[in-house]
Amino acid sequence: FSPDTRMLDLQGNHFHYIPANSFPDTAEVVSLHLQRCKIQEVEDGAFIGMKSLVYLYLSENDLASLSPEAFKGLPHLTYLHLEKNRFTQFPKGAFKLLPGLLALHMENNAITKLEAGLLSGAEKLRGLYLTSNAITAVAPRAFDPSPDLDTLHLGSNKLKEVPSEALSKASSLAELNLSHNPIHWIGAGVFQPVSATLKHLYLNHMGLEKVSKDSLARLGSGLRSLFLEGNQLEELPDLRPLTGLEVINLAENPLVCDCPLLPLRKWIEQVNLKVRATCGHPPELRGQRVKDVHVFKSCPGEKPTKRMKGR
Repeated sequence: FSPDTRMLDLQGNHFHYIPANSFPDTAEVVSLHLQRCKIQEVEDGAFIGMKSLVYLYLSENDLASLSPEAFKGLPHLTYLHLEKNRFTQFPKGAFKLLPGLLALHMENNAITKLEAGLLSGAEKLRGLYLTSNAITAVAPRAFDPSPDLDTLHLGSNKLKEVPSEALSKASSLAELNLSHNPIHWIGAGVFQPVSATLKHLYLNHMGLEKVSKDSLARLGSGLRSLFLEGNQLEELPDLRPLTGLEVINLAENPLVCDCPLLPLRKWIEQVNLKVRATCGHPPELRGQRVKDVHVFKSCPGEKPTKRMKGR
């Protein structure tokens, strides 16, 4: 390779394994692409000498495990892509020699659980992407320590409850994606550990049937976007405390358009937001927008409301 090569694209080759010292004279390479190479093993010290490497793409291979020494000699590695491999366990400890790692992509593997201390050595990690695995459990100390973790994607897994205890270790979390998990109930206080920092929350397409009264209210003015579409919600808790919302999606829920839903109707009228919410019941109102139906006029406490000014 030319000594001044900055990007090395070897994707689509058939290496099966990467031996030690595979990339001599590549001290200036910043980005290495090894996607779709049928790689099954990365030997210790495989990338020795690649002291400028920032981006490493090992996605769409056949990796099932990784040794911590595999990434020896990569002091500046920042973005690591391991999606679409054959991991059934999170490669705990594999990142202890990557102190500068900011983003780890492990989508589309077959990981079943997240054990305690899985981010050991990667304390600066900011983005952890685990969408489309088979995760059923998250240990209470899975993200301990992770003081800078601000984006956590756990969508399309097999979680049955919000891993609130584990979230308590992610003190900077701003974006949480739990969509497409079989979580049918959101209890009070489950988001309390991240209520001071959370800005974007994805709870769509989960079969969600019930959201407790205070679970969302405690997120307060900091929450910017909330996605609840594609669930089985017939009613919603009070959304008035979420004064910072800029985006909300409530579509594809069988909302019961009757007096108990009046607070939602009033809120929709008052906020300067486009709110997608339609009636699911009663049958004669199915498909109509909550803000357009007249059934609420006969409800106790219904009075004309003034529209809130946009921020």
